[in-house]
Amino acid sequence: MRHHKLDTLYLMRLLVAIVRCGSFAAAASQLGITPSKASKDLRHLEQNLGSVLLSRTTRRVQLTDAGELAYRQADQMIALHEQLLDGLQRRRSALCGELRITAPDLWGEVVLTPVLLRFRADHPEVRIIADFSNTPADLLRDNLHVAFRSTELGTQPYLARPIAVDDLVLCASADYLDRHPPLTTPQDLHQHSLITRSQEYGRHERWPLLAQGREIPLEVAGELAFSSKKAIHQGMRQGLGIARLPRYLVAAELAEGVVREVLPDYRPKGAHFYALYTQRRAESALVGHFLDYVIEALTPS
Repeated sequence: MRHHKLDTLYLMRLLVAIVRCGSFAAAASQLGITPSKASKDLRHLEQNLGSVLLSRTTRRVQLTDAGELAYRQADQMIALHEQLLDGLQRRRSALCGELRITAPDLWGEVVLTPVLLRFRADHPEVRIIADFSNTPADLLRDNLHVAFRSTELGTQPYLARPIAVDDLVLCASADYLDRHPPLTTPQDLHQHSLITRSQEYGRHERWPLLAQGREIPLEVAGELAFSSKKAIHQGMRQGLGIARLPRYLVAAELAEGVVREVLPDYRPKGAHFYALYTQRRAESALVGHFLDYVIEALTPS
């Protein structure tokens, strides 16, 4: 027999990748092999097990009953192998391995990148692959360790760990505020120029505000509206109106005084940043240490 037992784990990974990706081509790309090799190796696995695992009658591959059993066992074998490697890592002082993460693009660039660079400097044997995107990620299909997301937790199929507050602030440039009437209540916003997010479903955007524990609903429409927070930020900096922006984006300018908070007694309702990960990743020393590190870095002192 050409293949020897050391290849078993690779064949298990191949089966799992084909099922999760839904095609030989996508699985091959993830594993760094050609589609023809993926197809040939899967046939080899089927011959070894004496069972057809995948039905290839449609454009999308489907598991047979035997394939379903093999897939579940393969997934467990990979998990056990990762736990074994992880246990050995724990015995060494230096963390090593690979971290594949995704985060929202702006937060990832502004807030997370400095933390990742420090983490990498502290742990030079860890390889970090970060994808900053607002597209929802499938942790299993995309083979990711951690997805950072600003969200209200609903029916997430993952484990979630709170990372930081996604604090929003109503703000305008000092120049704009010096040229316009002062604001004392949320209704005053309607007399001002506003820069809002452009909405697919209409002109109005909801800006719910919190005051003394109660929520005040507010609908606003800006004469200037962008889909990008960076563009909204630029317009606000140039004195074109009041904007609702993440505090992390304007923190330095607020401290300098070139941007000022508007209606500080009425705070925009924010959300939380969570780290989403699977049960398997929960048992990883590297993932656990990394999340502890991120939380400590982002917790105000």
